[in-house]
Amino acid sequence: MRSTFAVVAAIVISATSAQALESTLTARSPLPPGELWKQLGDFCALPSWDPVVENCVLSTDGRHRTARFFGGSFRSEAELEDWSDADRSFSWKNISSTSGAVANYHARVGVTADGQGSVLTWTASYEAKGVPDAEGQSLIDGAIHRTLCEGGLLLCPDPGSAGKAPEIVSIAVVSANSTPIDLRGYLRRPDAAGPVPAVVLLHGCNGEPQSLDQNWGPRIAAWGYVTLTVDSFGARGLKNTCTRGLKPGMEFDAYSALDFLVKQPFVDPKRVFVVGFSQGGSLTLSSVERGPVERRADNKFLAAAAFYPPCKAVKGPMTVSTLIMIGESDDWTFADACRKLAAGQDDFGISRQMGEGPPIQLIVYPGAYHAFDASTLRRPVRYFGHHIEFNQAVTEQSSEALHQFLKSMIQGREGRL
Repeated sequence: MRSTFAVVAAIVISATSAQALESTLTARSPLPPGELWKQLGDFCALPSWDPVVENCVLSTDGRHRTARFFGGSFRSEAELEDWSDADRSFSWKNISSTSGAVANYHARVGVTADGQGSVLTWTASYEAKGVPDAEGQSLIDGAIHRTLCEGGLLLCPDPGSAGKAPEIVSIAVVSANSTPIDLRGYLRRPDAAGPVPAVVLLHGCNGEPQSLDQNWGPRIAAWGYVTLTVDSFGARGLKNTCTRGLKPGMEFDAYSALDFLVKQPFVDPKRVFVVGFSQGGSLTLSSVERGPVERRADNKFLAAAAFYPPCKAVKGPMTVSTLIMIGESDDWTFADACRKLAAGQDDFGISRQMGEGPPIQLIVYPGAYHAFDASTLRRPVRYFGHHIEFNQAVTEQSSEALHQFLKSMIQGREGRL
């Protein structure tokens, strides 16, 4: 759905007092107002455009909704205050929410004409609860942006960055196991003369590729690399695969992105890396281990890096040098399984031979949990029964480790030429 919108969006956050806070998102769309209004659906249409909402139950009178989020930890109940098809607007208030970061939340969404297109405005007022005002604002800001922009309803620039928005590209995926499709990609280019090295970024089982791009794209581009963040879900109609695993055809996403990059004149085709996170880390490792996926690829990655991947199902050996970074306290993807993989030890009957193939460099961060780089998680949460927690220090350490790893691989290749 995102492709039908070419949007200029801005988020304005202001504090009217120490207690009363307000967040506003305004976005322009080329769609006529009536068409944009239809996209919003009814009061319980959240699952169709919010990537973290699994389902929504509407009361018989249509005025109360209960939204449940993926992961089983969060639920939100809201009451419709008014709805006007004539004005193309509606407002509601939250009755309860298990997130507990804000209270007295009231919001209004409205669609108005703008020349041949339309304008959508979402305004929310609330009070911070148990957190500083700035943190409460950041949470609501991110939630509104995620709901409208990452869920597919609108395409918006990064609300927390004054930098350039990524270029949206189409990545063709052709595999023997599924129908050919075109994936959405978020492309960033560094301020450097090409051809330059590039990094393919693969998201986790919760999707949200735009968040991954915003978190790591500008950072890696600042090192002098092109970045291409792959949206493996949107074109496949997926929102979350944390309990279902990879879908057929996804095993070729990394190489499809590589095939796209090597055709670009500003990319050095011999210096392209793949970096994945969680389930994307699993996809990264399976892409570069010796096997049918890697053998089928015409183009090859120079090296690979995986953040907190599930290592136990990886057979190996790797076909390129690989870096794995994981938290010692991770209770979803375990550090010990990655230790066995790096050491070439058997695991669950999978035969691995020590010393076969390029080396695996493993970094285990004491006290770090799953998704330690997820900067939007300002407080620990339970997600599908697992502990998820942001760690600023470990994020900085892993960022530097990735930077040095990429640099060493490039220097090593240049030394072999």
